[in-house]
Amino acid sequence: WEAAQAFTLADDTEFVVRHLNHHPGARIDIIADNAGLELVTDLALADYLLSTAAATDVRIHLKPHPTFVSDAMISDVLATANHLAVQEDDAVSAFGRRLQDHIANGRLLLQEDPFWVSALPFWEMPGELRKELSQSDLIISKGDANYRRLLGDRQWPFTTPFADILSYTPAPLLALRTLKAELACGLTEEQVSSLEAEDAQWLVNGRRGVIQFALPGVEVNSSNVAGQ
Repeated sequence: WEAAQAFTLADDTEFVVRHLNHHPGARIDIIADNAGLELVTDLALADYLLSTAAATDVRIHLKPHPTFVSDAMISDVLATANHLAVQEDDAVSAFGRRLQDHIANGRLLLQEDPFWVSALPFWEMPGELRKELSQSDLIISKGDANYRRLLGDRQWPFTTPFADILSYTPAPLLALRTLKAELACGLTEEQVSSLEAEDAQWLVNGRRGVIQFALPGVEVNSSNVAGQ
């Protein structure tokens, strides 16, 4: 855990937990990225949120077709749940059956939209999709490609607060990203200087990540998240 923390450049986990504590039985939307093991971990998160009643329902937003070969679609979720449900390991098969039940009961909803395979920045999201996501208590954006679209694929100064850029978000948003492209935000000047001296490839080699949270129109800090 300590080793992982050393490579996490921004960590707003505390603020996300406080936010969810103030929104019991939340609706949570996950903007998925890749199929395979990453999708299994996304589904494990969804199962945890539903099984603990932290969420009333979880909606996973998937691509209608792959842009990259690994992009997750509705068929990948269904195939993954079915595959897990027939494994010999009792815990794994129970996990798969819970996913099947969540889907059958309408608590785990699988949705697709052409926007997720477009090249548009997230602030150009179509009105109907924005209206849909505005009903969420928390949007979770997964992956580097989605993060780039959150930032409009623009090279913001690295010290620009994430919440300032995401002032357009229709609902509270958590970004989970491994750095694989030459843009970043929400860092301190000291971090940037240290990283550039330590590793010339820090932006692109996939060794570091961020956990960043934004509330619409609100600077994320301990006082206003706790008191919302």
